[in-house]
Amino acid sequence: MAIEMTGGKIVNERGTVVTFRQRCESCGFVHDWNKTTIVPAYGSRKVRAFTCPECGNYQEVEAFHFKK
Repeated sequence: MAIEMTGGKIVNERGTVVTFRQRCESCGFVHDWNKTTIVPAYGSRKVRAFTCPECGNYQEVEAFHFKK
């Protein structure tokens, strides 16, 4: 099983528990603090939206859990 994210950079993964940092898809800025969420098995979860402090891009962070 694997987890993939849009709007985030995975720091650690233990089953469906994921620790990540928010990442701007527009400019590539990565926040310097970690956040943790649980991703439902074989599904997706919108984690949280944020506005990039560097470029002002507003986006949602979404995690996808799928079988390899």
